[in-house]
Amino acid sequence: MAGDAAYNDYRFGEALASYQRAFKHTSKEQTPALWAAVLIDIGNAQWAMGLRTHGADIHQRLAEAVAAYRAALEVRTRESLPLDWAATQNNLGNALRNQGIRTAGEAGAKLLSEAVAAYRAALEVRTRESLPQDWAATQNNLGNALREQGIRTAGEAGAKLLSEAVAAYRAALEVRTRESLPQDWARTQNNLASSLSD
Repeated sequence: MAGDAAYNDYRFGEALASYQRAFKHTSKEQTPALWAAVLIDIGNAQWAMGLRTHGADIHQRLAEAVAAYRAALEVRTRESLPLDWAATQNNLGNALRNQGIRTAGEAGAKLLSEAVAAYRAALEVRTRESLPQDWAATQNNLGNALREQGIRTAGEAGAKLLSEAVAAYRAALEVRTRESLPQDWARTQNNLASSLSD
């Protein structure tokens, strides 16, 4: 199993190096869609590698993922590419949440707030009516960020955040049913139970 992890790390590293080489040959001005797409790939690889590393390298990888997603949003705007914009906002939220979880104090709280804002932005386009599974996934992600905020926040404010997390999970479960999406349903049920017991 340890060999599999090393192999996967190697593959992510190779993928990242390829994306970075490709990025050198793109231009925001001449090929904006390709430029943004390669940035998304770089962000995804950095995020995946960040979740698999230890120490300071985690923060560096996640920070680079955040920077890549934010740069891509210069092209993937809500007005011109709403679905891509919403997907990128969701990815940005994931990277910020993971960075915030691993960052103590006020800096971590700020990152979690930014994650919540990114998820809420994504939900402006990822509606239950138009994109129910994406909407449910983003609701689940929003719940995760709100739960982490609630755990870190004392008193009534923390209780309110946990209540908002519960509401987000319950919303996700309107689509993530046991019959239609059993694995997603189980994950969201677990997240809901954790929030209710915090």
